[in-house]
Amino acid sequence: MIEFRMLGTLHLTDAAGHEVKRLLTRSRRLALLAYLVASTPRGFHRRDSLLALFWPELDQEHARAALRQALHVLRGALGSDVVITRGDEEIGLDFGRLWCDVVAFDDAVAAGQVSAALDCYKGDLLDGFFISGAGEFERWLDRERARLREAVTAAARTLITQCEAAGDDAAAAQWARRATRLAPHDEDLVRRFIALLDRLGDRAGAVAAYDEFAGCLRADLETEPAAETKALITAVRERQTAAPVQLSHTRLSDGSVTRAGRNRWRSVAVAVVVAGLLVSSAANWRRPLWPSPVAGRVQSLAVLPFQNLSADTLHAWYADGLTEALTTDLGHIRSLRVIARGSVIPFRETSKSPQEIGRALRVEGIVEGGVQQSGGRVRVDVRLVNAATGYQLWADRFEEPVGNRFVLEDRIGRGILAALSLRPSLTGSATQNRAAYDAYLHAELRLWRENREDDSVAIKWLEQAVALDPDFAAAQAELAWAYNMRVNLFAPRDTAAATRAGLAAQKALRLDPDLAEAHFARGALLSSVSGRFAAGPAIQEFRRALELNPNFARPHHNLGNIYLHRGLLDKAADEFRATLAIDPANYGATRRLGIVLIYRGRYEEGLRQFREVPPESNQSLWNYQVAWALLYLGRDKEAADLMEQYLRDHPEDRGGVVTSTRAILEAKRGEVARAETDIGAAIKKGKGFLHFHHTAYNIASVYALLGQPARAVYWLRQTARTGWPCYPYFARDPNLDRIRSDPDFVAFMQQLKVQWQREQETL
Repeated sequence: MIEFRMLGTLHLTDAAGHEVKRLLTRSRRLALLAYLVASTPRGFHRRDSLLALFWPELDQEHARAALRQALHVLRGALGSDVVITRGDEEIGLDFGRLWCDVVAFDDAVAAGQVSAALDCYKGDLLDGFFISGAGEFERWLDRERARLREAVTAAARTLITQCEAAGDDAAAAQWARRATRLAPHDEDLVRRFIALLDRLGDRAGAVAAYDEFAGCLRADLETEPAAETKALITAVRERQTAAPVQLSHTRLSDGSVTRAGRNRWRSVAVAVVVAGLLVSSAANWRRPLWPSPVAGRVQSLAVLPFQNLSADTLHAWYADGLTEALTTDLGHIRSLRVIARGSVIPFRETSKSPQEIGRALRVEGIVEGGVQQSGGRVRVDVRLVNAATGYQLWADRFEEPVGNRFVLEDRIGRGILAALSLRPSLTGSATQNRAAYDAYLHAELRLWRENREDDSVAIKWLEQAVALDPDFAAAQAELAWAYNMRVNLFAPRDTAAATRAGLAAQKALRLDPDLAEAHFARGALLSSVSGRFAAGPAIQEFRRALELNPNFARPHHNLGNIYLHRGLLDKAADEFRATLAIDPANYGATRRLGIVLIYRGRYEEGLRQFREVPPESNQSLWNYQVAWALLYLGRDKEAADLMEQYLRDHPEDRGGVVTSTRAILEAKRGEVARAETDIGAAIKKGKGFLHFHHTAYNIASVYALLGQPARAVYWLRQTARTGWPCYPYFARDPNLDRIRSDPDFVAFMQQLKVQWQREQETL
């Protein structure tokens, strides 16, 4: 039988007992074998998922060829019957011909054979193993390492308990020692180990175990042991003879301590509170000692960018991350409307008064603050201001070690909610890995800008976040959104990014089915080219996201965009207004309200709406839409000048939207050859572009203006088929008037109307 050991030292032998060096020196093919063996649930795997794991940089054709070659090598090295298939698209292994320590470990744990499980576990899964350019595989490997480490630690706990129950403290101490090596940051295990050593009379060993643990926490997490652990080692050090120490075996993360522990520290807590009151009074800190409720006054607020008060500008990141985290956490409170971060960025270090900011953002309250780091500690001063009067409603000061970011965010969020008399329901960061959380916040600060450079940087940060914590659902969801944005807006031919977007969205939903961001990411995929513009399922996902987080602007915006393209104009306008209520500076929603007006024939109002948005927010769409409105108003010279200037500055004209709009002007002037030339250029520029249906519609308009109904109807059908079946606009657009009596056009419009009427009821 083939033997494959991956826990600790890597070892692979064939059925004859010979080492398979052919695979041990081929890291990617070895990784493929490891994944087929160890991934759970065990069974068959789709080829597409394997391509995204191991060859994400290749297009579909070359990635499939690489997979076929790798499977050929595996069969040649291990035997043709080891790798099996189910149909054309699924691949698996015959576990009757292969033994693996990971599988044996899992089987032993499932059977309750904890000693046998520990015998299998010789070290981390594929310890030190790495392949470049396969981030998805690395994330799977990190997740599996963590899963197996947790399982072996739980097995060790079981053995410790069994040995203690049998009165064999020496054996229990040996298992505890091994468990602390496997999980060096598990404080409950360390306390059990210290207590066992103390009971055995080995106080020196107990003190050494504590010192090693404390040093590990300082080096790895920049924090200190918990008060309960410090109390335990103090008792051990001060005792003249060894004595039993009663401990809670509840894990520290549960936040519970024994009744004895609570009583022991009650007097200390009282002393701390009294001291805090005295210090607060002496410092004359201008705030109530306890937050005073301001219920009924503030139901909407904005968290302004916190100021970095530290001398070191590198600490500005900490302030930005705290702002982002508070905005996100407070946004989950259903009864509170919280303005999106993108809309408050312009007010960083502003000289405007609270009243001016409140009017601009349409909020009743403003949260502002300053962050100062010194040594290993961070202090945050926060205040809540009434946006109508400028009066301070509440203020407080929070201080924590730098490493206690999660604790600090939680305390500040709960303080604000207490001041507002709102019930806390903050969800927390969903990860306990501080480095992963920092990477996630770095990405969040980039994603809202929605440009190619920031999207690429955000992807790098999010890939780092999920590599550090593969079970970080929010990071997986945002990674799916970032990949999707890359494909739809910046790199339409990046099929690997499209595949990774789908995988990340699936993971996010599997990890947290009630995560709004995960449902949004899936909705965005369904409503994209790769999702074949599946409007109905996408709408369901966006609505679910809003049920989970009513302060989430993105689902409102995307819902509006779907309704806009389907011609459901009232619903679209409602969603864009809802977007702007949460994110007043959302230029996309502002522009799209202008599109609604154009579709309704209100061209002057639509033009005014477009011009409320700065051109640099989206150069191609802004110039296209302004020129589009000018042409409807008969202001051809203005439209021509605008388009010529844009095309000089941006000859690539992403999607061909401005080039095809210029063709409409040329058709109106009777310049047939010029219009045909621009149509050809627009088709070439628009290949693979998400919004090519706009270019297709412009081409249809050109042919309609030129009196060529067959070609016009062909491009209208292309427009509807690729995501823009907007019956009300097509029915009103004067550019199509010359072909309205054409039988093919009449039939097309009748079909479109039936679909539109049905979707009014169903979408």
